[in-house]
Amino acid sequence: MVLESVVADLLNRFLGDYVENLNKSQLKLGIWGGKRGGASELDVPFKVKAGQIDKLTLKIPWKNLYGEAVVATLEGLYLLVVPGASIKYDAEKEEKSLQDIKQKELSRIEEALQKAAEKGAHSGEFIYGLENFVYKDVKPGRKRKKHKKHFKKPFKGLDRSKDKPKEAKKDTFLEKLATQVIKNIQVKITDIHIKYEDDVTDPKQPLSFGVTLGELSLLTANKQWTPCILNEAEKIIYKLIRLDSLSAYWNVNCSVSYRRSREQILDQLKSEILTSSKIPPNHQYIFQPISASAKLYMNPYAETELKTPKLDWNIEVQNIAIELTKPQYLSMIDLLESVDYMVRNAPYRKYKPYLPLHTNGRQWWKYAIDSVLEVHIRRYTQMWSWSNIKKHRQLLKSYKNAYKNKLTQTKISEEIQKQIQDLEKTLDVFNIILARQQAQVEVIRSGQKLRKKSADTGEKRGGWFSGFWGKKESRKKDEESLIPETIDDLMTPEEKDKLFTAIGYSESTHDLTLPKQYVAHIMTLKLVSTSVTIRENKNIPEILKIQIIGLGTQVSQRPGAQALKVEAKLEHWYITGLRQQDIVPSLVASIGDTASSLLKIEFETNPENSTADQTLIVQSQPVEVIYDAKTINAVVEFFQSDKGLDLEQIKSATLMKLEEIKERTATGLTHIIETRKVLDLRINLKPSYLIVPQTGFHHKKSNLLILDFGTFQLNSKDQGLQKTSNSSLEEIMDKAYDKFDVEIKSVQLLFARADLKYQEGFL
Repeated sequence: MVLESVVADLLNRFLGDYVENLNKSQLKLGIWGGKRGGASELDVPFKVKAGQIDKLTLKIPWKNLYGEAVVATLEGLYLLVVPGASIKYDAEKEEKSLQDIKQKELSRIEEALQKAAEKGAHSGEFIYGLENFVYKDVKPGRKRKKHKKHFKKPFKGLDRSKDKPKEAKKDTFLEKLATQVIKNIQVKITDIHIKYEDDVTDPKQPLSFGVTLGELSLLTANKQWTPCILNEAEKIIYKLIRLDSLSAYWNVNCSVSYRRSREQILDQLKSEILTSSKIPPNHQYIFQPISASAKLYMNPYAETELKTPKLDWNIEVQNIAIELTKPQYLSMIDLLESVDYMVRNAPYRKYKPYLPLHTNGRQWWKYAIDSVLEVHIRRYTQMWSWSNIKKHRQLLKSYKNAYKNKLTQTKISEEIQKQIQDLEKTLDVFNIILARQQAQVEVIRSGQKLRKKSADTGEKRGGWFSGFWGKKESRKKDEESLIPETIDDLMTPEEKDKLFTAIGYSESTHDLTLPKQYVAHIMTLKLVSTSVTIRENKNIPEILKIQIIGLGTQVSQRPGAQALKVEAKLEHWYITGLRQQDIVPSLVASIGDTASSLLKIEFETNPENSTADQTLIVQSQPVEVIYDAKTINAVVEFFQSDKGLDLEQIKSATLMKLEEIKERTATGLTHIIETRKVLDLRINLKPSYLIVPQTGFHHKKSNLLILDFGTFQLNSKDQGLQKTSNSSLEEIMDKAYDKFDVEIKSVQLLFARADLKYQEGFL
């Protein structure tokens, strides 16, 4: 079927990197009749050892979108990932993987250039590919060269201004169509298990970690939040989202299964999924099953009515219990360092012998010698030889000439296409892009017409419905005639009018300018209870436990003012320490007014009631902090490792970033000051205090040292407009700083003896 090919192409854009050979013959879509589908195998070299999708069902009633539900079901997704070093080097797969990565990078760059070209064409500038970069930066005092002969009139092949209204209408139609599809879409995902196994980091203590999901569903509901099917007359969309049995584990010193057969691996992945009735005994869970629910309210016509938000999303999570043991923490540290070593070892994998070290010294010495010689010595010696430079220049010229033919010819011969593919295998991304730039500029300067990008056979077009609403070149000639060029080729005028009416679409529809005060999107997240526990090992009393009660966050957006507001509230939080003398000491406790939140944070961009660009307000109630010596020492010991952590790649990236910061000049600093955002910061912290017992453990008979932090207030000072013209560097530096008023009151340090009666009254 035509639509099976279209949807298969759509899924390939998202799953093509992971699902093998997804096409219309494998994909049994219930587009017209509701057929059910089979599984596809995942096999990504050097990353995925085994994987499987049990069932993927997609039912799309294209001819009755306004009367039936779109149903998507995914049952069983299992994935086992292993380190690349644990898989034997395969030159053919390695080369294929590198070429795939190269082509993806080239496609990404070409897509970015195409978007820039389209923007330039609409704004009246002559842009194709990198022509704007060729003539954009002109040195001072140097006149731009005019090309009267070739640039007097824009090329027809690049004039996209006539297409803009059609594209806008098409996008609006797709938005309307998406609204109708979303109205009755039903999604159900069950039995997900993604697992990583590693016996390379520490062969004596293999590790594994993973995520499992019991069920995730999305259903359409009515005003009472009861699941149902909305009829055509309903304008408001209600969605119920349920999450069940989401968990994560990190196993230390465990058995690995990646050496087994594919069937055995998949059977084990299926048996290890956690549910409310089945808990795998061999897993060391970081957090136990999480269940959550969400209510989604959508009003497609809200921007016209301006009475309710367009989208209002309420999410509630009952309980999140996170637990971490010291072996798990040390395993995480070891894995970070191991990954860093794997990255550094990647260039030498092809020379590595897969033999035991102690009885095969000759092969391992050869591995070390070949790695140094081939990667660090011979490669650079050959790179800068005259023969290699000459060969490289010939390859670049050949590629440039072949690509010029591709730019100007409507039909490319198989010989040229093969030549381009072979040269792209040899050249790197930088040189390919450089040659393409040169080819584009030379074609433009010669006055030849550049063929449209969409005419390329074998090149992917962007957009979800590119193969459905626009022209599509199929890989198979027998399918080419089946793909409809436009919606008019798929439906009769009567069917098209009926579809437009059903989804509320009009070809004259246009966007409205929204008021600045209108709130279009709201998302509310409520975490009823959250706890974080660290302990020395499983079934041992915890060293530290942090409990967070009543954490709520609300994010709202005002598109008319390009404003975003984030509000967060914390009702209570408690920290307890290591059990001593049959007492669990309290380290942190909320002691403020129960009528107000313990902590309240508000951040807003482009606020309504302020001249600043951003506002940040922080308010807090009093907190009691008690020092406990054994708990603090145990926490410090918990996070200590016998060996230091050496992450060379992370360090290199950090140092490069610091060098970039150092290179900023006074001119750049002036620009930052004149264009910087003004922040209105207001902080108000009620008096909290710290209690230090004399013996290091707080009890009724201990002497106390009490530090009262007092009240803390910080408010931004209005600095007015920042003008830096005719200012010295010192004045510029002075204006680069924000200024605040800071007020600290009633700070005091007290010593209280155990026998003093006023101690309890003070506390």
